[in-house]
Amino acid sequence: MTSSSRVAIAALLLAAAAALPGCLSSSELQCVSGTVRCGDTCVATQTDSKNCGSCGSACSGGNVCVAGACVCPVGQDVCGGLCTNVASDPRNCGTCGLTCGDQQACNQGICQDCSSGGCQTALMAGCISGLNVGAVRRIQDTPGGLVLEAPLNPPGASFPDALGVLGSALLYADSTSASLFEIPLADLATASSEKKQLAAISFPGTSQLYVEPADGGTRLYAVASAAQSIRIFGGPPAADAGQLLAGGAGSLGLVELGGVPFDPSSYPEPFGKIGTSLFVPLNGTGKVVRVEVSDPANPRVTDTYDLQPLVAALPGGGVVSDGGLYLPSPTQALARNGYVYVAVNVLRLYGLTPGADYGPPLVVRIDPSKQGQAAVSAVPGLVTDAGTYTCQNVEWLGALSLGSAASPMLVSCAGARSLDKNYEITAVTNTALLLLDGSDRPIAAWVPSTGAGQPPPSVGRAVAQNTAVYVADETASRLYVIDYATNSFVERVGYVDGGTPPQVCTSYLSDLKVVPAP
Repeated sequence: MTSSSRVAIAALLLAAAAALPGCLSSSELQCVSGTVRCGDTCVATQTDSKNCGSCGSACSGGNVCVAGACVCPVGQDVCGGLCTNVASDPRNCGTCGLTCGDQQACNQGICQDCSSGGCQTALMAGCISGLNVGAVRRIQDTPGGLVLEAPLNPPGASFPDALGVLGSALLYADSTSASLFEIPLADLATASSEKKQLAAISFPGTSQLYVEPADGGTRLYAVASAAQSIRIFGGPPAADAGQLLAGGAGSLGLVELGGVPFDPSSYPEPFGKIGTSLFVPLNGTGKVVRVEVSDPANPRVTDTYDLQPLVAALPGGGVVSDGGLYLPSPTQALARNGYVYVAVNVLRLYGLTPGADYGPPLVVRIDPSKQGQAAVSAVPGLVTDAGTYTCQNVEWLGALSLGSAASPMLVSCAGARSLDKNYEITAVTNTALLLLDGSDRPIAAWVPSTGAGQPPPSVGRAVAQNTAVYVADETASRLYVIDYATNSFVERVGYVDGGTPPQVCTSYLSDLKVVPAP
């Protein structure tokens, strides 16, 4: 290279360097909104763990920076000055300093015996393949990946509307016969000889089987949406349920205590329960009713909450572009941290043609200490200050029982879905799984990916076990596994065949429950 060439190249490099924005002098540095100047750098002190709240204030001990303060990640407690996941740490299981023994693992804050392989996570999926065709399917999450057992259906069952767990028994709400029976988790091909009628019609649309300890035994609530009712049963302690089944031939041990009838076309959905009150969303009316069940033989409605005013308060005033109104269409309620949260679809359905209009995301919070409309408010932060959003059609909520602090919450956004003339989903936008902290602030989001040639995913119900979240896809019944830590979601890879989430059901996944591992 000649000396003149070297001179020319050096001149070009100097000119290029002078044009770079990074070469501004320190006096010329201007920071955008939301950041402050720390030396020669612009820093977001609200979220930067090295400069949390102010320049040079670094978080330590596993803390992360949230709103300018160093705090433990969602679901973690401080043990020995360090942020610790007490749901899964065998040295601090459930509480600081509680150490699990040999051949034990910490599972949801409880030391469990692993000597017989019982520390794996297991899920039970209810599958619908067509009219009167369905099955249940167990999925085990093992160290080697997800293991899907063959779908099974006991004699006399059509397909499961909803599933529940009672000790070592699986509760099965059958659609065609509108009946409830039990299946031993150790033998999914058999069922109890006794059945309990859930409704006087076929296809009652059972959307929830809710089990809780009560009166020295258990109490079971069955929500039948299409039959416009809730049936209430008293049952044996969970530890005795398997003994009553006696290998699948025994009785349920359930006694009907009473029920709650609702108005026609109200369509009750899965409720949240606080104390002796059920907070029941009514999909058809856009309201939530509070039902007192201290006397299950004589339940009574004590309050009603109208969700339409909260829809009207959304950006755009709850009005569709053609002047029509969005409707709340609530789908689920969840009791969490002393409040009740309601998933609100915010949509307008078209009766004669496929499709729907989808409005902004909405989750409603109900304060049980207040009455009427004063009790309801919208969870803020789901719509940005600019009026944009990455979540639509909120359908499911889930609480994460981690640590001793306020429980975080999962929000499943099914998204705005486009349908063809056969009602097949052809496109989905704004579908995501959100994570809200104990103060209801959105802190993380996960958007499902799609492989080439695969149907677009739509985030459905999500259930959690320890630090894993299992997310059902409403389009093709796939099952995603998300690990969460330090206020973020990370999708697992290598499910079964190197990265593709497995398809659990051939058509539709009706329910998903965590069950004791076999």
